[in-house]
Amino acid sequence: MHQTRTILILSSILLICVIALYFGAQWLRRELVDRPYAANVKQQLRALAAAEESYRRDSLSYTSDLTRVWQPSAEAHGVQLHVLRATKDGLLAEGRHGTWRGRCVLALGAMANDGLPAGEPICQL
Repeated sequence: MHQTRTILILSSILLICVIALYFGAQWLRRELVDRPYAANVKQQLRALAAAEESYRRDSLSYTSDLTRVWQPSAEAHGVQLHVLRATKDGLLAEGRHGTWRGRCVLALGAMANDGLPAGEPICQL
């Protein structure tokens, strides 16, 4: 009886340790691997936002044609930006990196709301 209880307790402790290691590894991956990619995508989305605002001042509308407003820099290597929706009043764009599973979203003008503040990229790691 005593030996069975000891085995159950040790098995439970081992299971908890394995679960903690799994979640710790996930957190470490997000912190060390994903963050630089997310920061790069955010930087490129901010550059896109500035270019889109400048374009809107001249054209009175946002554009879905990235080639008109965004010229990828050397730091943008691997970053893909897509305009999901562009109207005269707002813009919704998405950024990804070729070696990262997450994505970042940017809203401008009428596309912004409480969960998506205007001009600030929000990332899903």
